[in-house]
Amino acid sequence: MRQRYDNVAKFVTTECTEPFAELILGYPNVTVLENLATEQITLKARQTDSTLKVQFPGETAILHNEVQAYDSREPMPFRIAGYNGFLIREHRMNVYCSVLYLHPRAGRNDPGYYEYVGHGCEYKLKYRVIRLIQIEGQSILEAQVPGLLPLTPLMKPPERLNPVRWLEACVDATFTARVDVHDRDVLLAALGVFGGLVYNPQLIRQSLPEGIVQESPFFREYIQEAAERAMERGLERGLERGLERGLERGQKKCAIDVILELLSDRFQADAVQALKPTLETIDDLERLKQLLRAVPKTPSLEAFTEALRG
Repeated sequence: MRQRYDNVAKFVTTECTEPFAELILGYPNVTVLENLATEQITLKARQTDSTLKVQFPGETAILHNEVQAYDSREPMPFRIAGYNGFLIREHRMNVYCSVLYLHPRAGRNDPGYYEYVGHGCEYKLKYRVIRLIQIEGQSILEAQVPGLLPLTPLMKPPERLNPVRWLEACVDATFTARVDVHDRDVLLAALGVFGGLVYNPQLIRQSLPEGIVQESPFFREYIQEAAERAMERGLERGLERGLERGLERGQKKCAIDVILELLSDRFQADAVQALKPTLETIDDLERLKQLLRAVPKTPSLEAFTEALRG
């Protein structure tokens, strides 16, 4: 699931760089000069979410942003200190760091700084902590900045609107955004993925045009990456369990795990798990691969069940 949020965050931060930079900084006069490569070999090949070379009046600098769906398992001050040091050395200019938290409960304990003093040395790094739930979402809807519309379901709604009405308002504003049909569909799909952090999946499906999330480019990327990662894990498990159980068996188990995982992202999890015994009776690896490829296209769990039994 995290990979799906990563893919959509990548879309927002790299395709909509200037409005995203202005949202992060709260500063309107920012020109994005370059979207920098983020693969940092010296940091164990961890990829940062967004690193931009930007132009302020009188200053060219680096704007580094981390997008977090939930709280980080590793303390965020340590992560930001590591990124900041690397980027300063790499680009030899000022680096302004921010962390954007998506889920309403995320980021409440992030202090926004890393510091120590002792033995004649002193170090302090402050970074911006932005929690979407603290941003007035209505102002974003009224501004009609397309790149920020997918984030609005996670923002603070007007007091007069309950969560369901707020989601409807966000979808309506995105549907009427001044963009072409393809970009509108991509924005709606991104809104659906982000909205899934706090809203019931069934409500999300009812609020959006049918199949729009599954047809989006970042969802297809998520499907492909998830399948590739899971197949790799299956190969590793098969080898670890030894020749007596066989590599093919490891691949079959992996294919079943991926099918169930992807179906659970779209349909009711208990109903999906009920299909596991039937899937485990299939000995033909090619048949399992066909079912795996069919998951993104299946319109309902009932349709997949029919294909499974066919």
